[in-house]
Amino acid sequence: VPTQGNRAKVDAGTAMRLSAVFACNRVLAETLATCPIHEYEKDDKGNRRPVTDTPEFELLHYAPNPDMTPGQFKESGVSNINLGGNFFAQKVKNAYGKVIQLRPITWDRIKIDIDKSPGTLKYFLDGSTEAMTRDDILHIPGITLDGYIGITPIEFAQNALTVGSYQDRFTRNFYENGVQSSGVFEHPNALNDDAYQRLKKDIKKNWTGLKNAGVPMILEDGMKYREVTMKLTDAQFIESKRFTKEEIASLYRVPLHLIQDLSRSTNNNIEHQSLEFVMYTMLPWFKRWEENLNLQLLSKEDRRKNRYFEFKLDALLRGDAKTRAEAYAQGRQWGWLSVNDIRRLENMNGIGPAGDIYLTPANMYEAGKEPTEQQKKAHYEALAEETYNMITRGEKHES
Repeated sequence: VPTQGNRAKVDAGTAMRLSAVFACNRVLAETLATCPIHEYEKDDKGNRRPVTDTPEFELLHYAPNPDMTPGQFKESGVSNINLGGNFFAQKVKNAYGKVIQLRPITWDRIKIDIDKSPGTLKYFLDGSTEAMTRDDILHIPGITLDGYIGITPIEFAQNALTVGSYQDRFTRNFYENGVQSSGVFEHPNALNDDAYQRLKKDIKKNWTGLKNAGVPMILEDGMKYREVTMKLTDAQFIESKRFTKEEIASLYRVPLHLIQDLSRSTNNNIEHQSLEFVMYTMLPWFKRWEENLNLQLLSKEDRRKNRYFEFKLDALLRGDAKTRAEAYAQGRQWGWLSVNDIRRLENMNGIGPAGDIYLTPANMYEAGKEPTEQQKKAHYEALAEETYNMITRGEKHES
């Protein structure tokens, strides 16, 4: 293990043995993996249609290679970025130069160099001197300082991870050495070598370890035992472990309730925290993947056709049934959702042509034009209803 000053440097393997790091990585990887990737083409009017007949769509939506599902592919990508700062996948091509497989390569197998003359990236696999380029490698970097090569959070969070590693080691040693029988033996006289060795052997055999916890001691010749064990609650040990957990969670920007820390959560704020997780944590992840897939998997001809990849986030933003129903009702009443639109959002089949009809509120009319009698009537009826409701609540209406 490489060293940093006078202490061991925490590497990816050590970091993943910390429960908080493992949990944060799992939350990010599994969340991104649950969202499918779709390919779209947008026309000059801004209307878009799904594209499902391209090789790259097949790779990202059905199988990146014969041995891996899209979810596994995305999980490995996020994990590699979290631990090594970069995700790599080899582009396997057919005789016509089309990418037919994407094979992940762990971040520690590739060395990256920048060719300063043309400004392109070179990739060297497993110590090879033969360079590969973006034509051969799909490369998705994490947070980057130079714009090319991602940095790993582990590299820049050594303090928090080292403390967490020491805390886990202390806890393990504490229980291995016994929970109850730890203290000082006092004897009125000096022990000879044989008595000392016999006592030491007897203590190790009969009164240390979890299986001997709570076993009473038998002391001889006036010997006394004084317990000096520091309980895990002393020195705010548990609180310090929680602080380390918070630091690691903030490192990956994961809400604590998602890694099973509910000490500060309530039923009222968890829903908002989950929404913030999607907005401020996952959206940058989705954007990072979308932009790199657009850049590295789509040809110039595809981009001229305004084709692009996009994650489908509906499952993350659905909310509860009541909230969705209220949103659908507003969309239906104000004319920007049809019955079939709503049913498709709920993964249900349409009801035919009648379900494609959009409604327009009767009390609305085009700006600059005189409203019809029907629109005026609808407007005044809505105003009267609103006034009545306010009066019954004891409020005044400006009208």
